[in-house]
Amino acid sequence: MHEIANIHTELADGIPAEAGDYARTKVEALARYSPADVPVATARLDFDGPRRVTAHGRLDVDGVPVNAKATGDTYTEAVDLLQDKLKHQLLAMSD
Repeated sequence: MHEIANIHTELADGIPAEAGDYARTKVEALARYSPADVPVATARLDFDGPRRVTAHGRLDVDGVPVNAKATGDTYTEAVDLLQDKLKHQLLAMSD
């Protein structure tokens, strides 16, 4: 199994700190689907309008960037959707 060495989280003003922990946990779980080690991953959460949250993710998979973006009504929904999109991209890389 591969690992994600460094996970950086960036939170917009107003996004609670626990959202960063949640995003880190979800991104870390993607290591099992990666075809190679991931030296750096970034998860950024910000607002998309007054009520929606957007999660941006970027993984460096052995030099290949894997990016996704997802929007939800809550930070958990946005991060869960982001994780799903990144997972599908990682699985496609393994085919």
